[in-house]
Amino acid sequence: MVRIPIWISNRHVHLSQIDVDKLFGKWYQFTKIKDLTQPGEMACKETVTVVGPKGKLENLRIVMQIRKFTQVELTIGDTFTLGIEPVIRLSGNLQGTPGLKLIGPALAGKPAGEVDIPFGAIVAKRHLHCTVKEAADLWLKNGDIIKIKVWWERWLIFDNVEVRAKDSYALDFHVDIEEGNAAGLKPGDWGEIIK
Repeated sequence: MVRIPIWISNRHVHLSQIDVDKLFGKWYQFTKIKDLTQPGEMACKETVTVVGPKGKLENLRIVMQIRKFTQVELTIGDTFTLGIEPVIRLSGNLQGTPGLKLIGPALAGKPAGEVDIPFGAIVAKRHLHCTVKEAADLWLKNGDIIKIKVWWERWLIFDNVEVRAKDSYALDFHVDIEEGNAAGLKPGDWGEIIK
């Protein structure tokens, strides 16, 4: 049995460089809180407010690296608060997703920057990160759909988990905070792939 580490993801925002400039100003340097499980990814001190047709969410954490397009990762409950359709997608698959308004902080006496993104709001589809070699060792390949079992007090089987195999990835299973809470998961927990 291969133990698969579990990463529980809360709502957060990935920004494009254009939107960084609009929200924080040119040449802004983000403040790292901690590195995340995937190489090159870090949680930043900075946050933004996200506004939808029916409501808003404050203090959504910025996660860096810079992306080609701004992406807001939400829970299904968040989409109800904002008044948008919950669209479950893998990160980066943004075509046809809802748009939102992002409001940055007021910095150095300047008014807060704002940006309207025409698309980019998703509920992240549960997925397994791994290298191409790790996938092959597990008899898997990029794009496969698998099941992962977790045993803790509220044990369950996560179905419809997509394999994301790339040499720059580190091995872990990503679920959002709603899914993690439903299973009673916490940092350091692990699961097992069911063939």
